[in-house]
Amino acid sequence: MSKSHKSQLEDFSIRTVPIEERKIHSMSLLQAVLGLFLYPHCLLEGALVAGMDFQSAVLAAVFGMLILAILGFFQGWMGAKYGVSTTMLTRQAFGRYGANLFGILLALTMGIGWFGWQIAFFGMTIAEMFPNQWFAEPKIAMVWGGGILMILTAFIGYKGLSTLSMIAVPLVAILSIWGGLAEAVNHLGSWEALLSTKPTGEPLSIFAGITIVVGNAAAGAVVFADVTRYGKTAAKGGFGGAAVGYFLGGVFCVIAGAAMTLAAQVPTIGSTPNIPAAMSQIGLGFFAFLILVFAQWTTNDNNLYTGSLGLRNVVNLSKTVIVIVLGVLGLGIALIGIQDYFVPFLNALGTYVPPIAGVMIADHWIVKPKILHKSYQFGEGTKYAKWNVAAIIATVVAGIIGSRLMFGITAINSIVIGFVLYVIIAYLLTKWNIQFEIGEKSEESNGF
Repeated sequence: MSKSHKSQLEDFSIRTVPIEERKIHSMSLLQAVLGLFLYPHCLLEGALVAGMDFQSAVLAAVFGMLILAILGFFQGWMGAKYGVSTTMLTRQAFGRYGANLFGILLALTMGIGWFGWQIAFFGMTIAEMFPNQWFAEPKIAMVWGGGILMILTAFIGYKGLSTLSMIAVPLVAILSIWGGLAEAVNHLGSWEALLSTKPTGEPLSIFAGITIVVGNAAAGAVVFADVTRYGKTAAKGGFGGAAVGYFLGGVFCVIAGAAMTLAAQVPTIGSTPNIPAAMSQIGLGFFAFLILVFAQWTTNDNNLYTGSLGLRNVVNLSKTVIVIVLGVLGLGIALIGIQDYFVPFLNALGTYVPPIAGVMIADHWIVKPKILHKSYQFGEGTKYAKWNVAAIIATVVAGIIGSRLMFGITAINSIVIGFVLYVIIAYLLTKWNIQFEIGEKSEESNGF
């Protein structure tokens, strides 16, 4: 493999993306993928209609996605301004070694845990769509879906994800408009019938619905910088991608999922609407297969991609090797059938992802420029603290408190608490002349 090809596959994982490599149009499409095809989130957001009518579910989606778009703006803006991944940004906020903790967190949760869980779910959905077909046997579907398709695009990197998005976005959008809305209305007989269909489960308030929407997609907004780093400008790369991808795409995702679920009235899989059965019930057939494959493919390769960028910050191995290792581990978890045992562990770790965003935002806009009088820099020779004790303490405390509060939205609680707590701690320690950025580590020519 030539040096240029190796460099492309490495995908500037621990370097600044050169200006000539930043392409706003393909980046925007990829952002749309992140919002529109967060398939498991669409399933969970589809669960809104178990306790809400159609209009209430749409309102919950609008307000929930608006919150995520705001969060995505701040995270995406930083990625586009500096041209570095989320994990690289945490080098400034948490220190060089503190950033390693975040990288490991991403690798364990998104790169292995949720990647494996979604591969298993992919196998189940394909088996549901094509019963008694050899290629749809769950473990076989896991191998060709997760082991080949999803790992392949993550292996190629940003260009692989971007190329896939150019095909998948228009195709699945058209099929979902037809299948998720038109066929659902046709199945029920009229829009009035859809709007008057009653939920079958325990009632949910609008606020509870917003909590579901935000909670299930917050991690994606936190790592927006992983793709906005390819934007040519901070404004377009951050806010534009966030607004289009998470707000418009996310709202549409809920509308389509809610319409199909209400129209089909099929039994759920636990608390999750059985989308494959719903698609079959309203007569989508092969088109449902296309929607499911592309939707889950464009979702789960992003999980693996983000996890690999996180771990690349920790270990001096190529991104391609890391993708294969994480992908095989996730696939192995799915094939063995133990993915559900990891869910409590993943949820526990996941409580510390949102407050990281609060600390990052506070560090960039308040602590560094206003309290420490420093600015962000990246690249060879950049001097980072080894540890930012204040940032780490604020994140841990915010995660603990935010997950235990009995009111509000857990993810937003954690973000706000992390933001406020870090600013207060940094301000007080600075006033008392107590150093909270410990040690110093210079970035080397290889990015380490």
